Amino acid sequence: MRASLASLEGRSFDIVVVGGGINGAAAAQAAAAEGYNVALFEKGDFGSGATARSSRLLHCGLRYLVPGGPLTTFLRHPDRFLRAVMTVSRSMAVRSDFVKTQPERVKPIRMHYPIYADGPYAPWQVDSAFLLLRGLGERGVPLDYRRVSAARARTEQPFIPWLRDQDKLRAVACYTEYQIDWPERVAIDMVLDLERLGGLARNYSPVVGLARDGAGWNVTVADAETGERAQLRAAVVLNLAGVWVDRVNALMPQPVSRRITGTKGAHIVLRLPPECHGHGVAGVNRGGRPFYCMPWRDLHFFGPTETLYEGDPDDVFVDAADLDFLLAESNHLLPGLPIRRSDIVSTWAGIRPLTFAADQPMGARARQISDAASEGAAGLVTLSNGSLGAHRATGRDVLAVAARHVRPSHPPAPLSRAAAPLPDRQNSPRLDPAHAVTRADVIEAVRREQARTLDDVLSRRTGLAWSSDQGFAAARPAAGAMAPLLGWDEARIAREIAAYQKGMAHLHGVPPLDQPAPEAVTG
Repeated sequence: MRASLASLEGRSFDIVVVGGGINGAAAAQAAAAEGYNVALFEKGDFGSGATARSSRLLHCGLRYLVPGGPLTTFLRHPDRFLRAVMTVSRSMAVRSDFVKTQPERVKPIRMHYPIYADGPYAPWQVDSAFLLLRGLGERGVPLDYRRVSAARARTEQPFIPWLRDQDKLRAVACYTEYQIDWPERVAIDMVLDLERLGGLARNYSPVVGLARDGAGWNVTVADAETGERAQLRAAVVLNLAGVWVDRVNALMPQPVSRRITGTKGAHIVLRLPPECHGHGVAGVNRGGRPFYCMPWRDLHFFGPTETLYEGDPDDVFVDAADLDFLLAESNHLLPGLPIRRSDIVSTWAGIRPLTFAADQPMGARARQISDAASEGAAGLVTLSNGSLGAHRATGRDVLAVAARHVRPSHPPAPLSRAAAPLPDRQNSPRLDPAHAVTRADVIEAVRREQARTLDDVLSRRTGLAWSSDQGFAAARPAAGAMAPLLGWDEARIAREIAAYQKGMAHLHGVPPLDQPAPEAVTG
């Protein structure tokens, strides 16, 4: 239930979490379970930032063993190898934990990595990488790794006949990954459990003021819809706002060091032949970075890009330069399956909140949890480069830093990993015949899950925005179900539908041919 902003005026909390993405929700849930008095504030909707715009992969960690060049890179920089191994170990642990405890939110997919005679990695090196992964612990969630000859792969697996340089293809490495379907919903599951544990969460509530005094933090929160404001107190502030972290820190009177470098990852979505369902290709683009063809429901997406992003983080979309790169790399990966602009169903792009490093213009990929006590801001903890898959471990690690400054107010209580239960759908009509989502789901989203807009329902409460028709068939019936609960008249219903359609066209559409391509810094 969404608390009124007026009811928060003057209240004190042990911990205020800024940012309601998957990492912010995980930290807030973990804190509430430990007995802290917690409030979580999100400037938009829960899970609507980078959480909604990632590759959705619960990585086994293989990508961290690709140093961005030959393996001798690790020999020249052993510290990078050690960090990679630590990251891989964490990836394997969180992969197992999530699949075992929340299986209803993941789907297994079969990935295929082509090994070329002139490629950066020999078959034995790929075998060694998977041996390392297994050695670090599959923990009951096997990778099902096997390497097969090129000739056998051509007869057994989709995609393989379409790969480039068939004469140089030596083998194909096959393994099982898991995809979170969908991460926005996972964030909302944790928000609901936070509330069950006694915590407070509020979306569309940006933090607009932040100041420290001798006794703690004064936090000013606004209502994005009404402009109403409330000031409250906190012993600790966890700034988990993703790419907005530095903007939140800038609200303080005293400056603190820069934390974030944003890089843009763009994707294109296509419908491939039915035999490709559940299968994908893990490749490397011509710049040496990972490039995927990834199954996604009944579609596939290709990407990502990797460019420095310094624009508006609230307005991130695939531009002409992104599209040119994605089409070129997709056709380089699979020239036997020519991909044209007209084949694209939709697009999306997001910003990775990487760790700022003065000597790395594209940001550092090491996760960093920073305590600003040394900069005169004791009790301010920030996160950079928090990954999607490791959100549970990240939440615990952030909380461990916060515990240096505050102790729980209440006894601990067990948190829940279960997905939020579905409402009673009996006799509730579907929003459209193609999907199981009903009017009851929409009512639940408004009454219990703080859905405030049509986009909240279609994108993050039901996931219909990610279906092949982008939720357009369900838009009017969904808005009609929301209307009596939120006091909408017919004019407001029409505005919500129009806003949803416009937003989907802008953020998920194919850029026009005459769109100018901005200069991009690639890495």
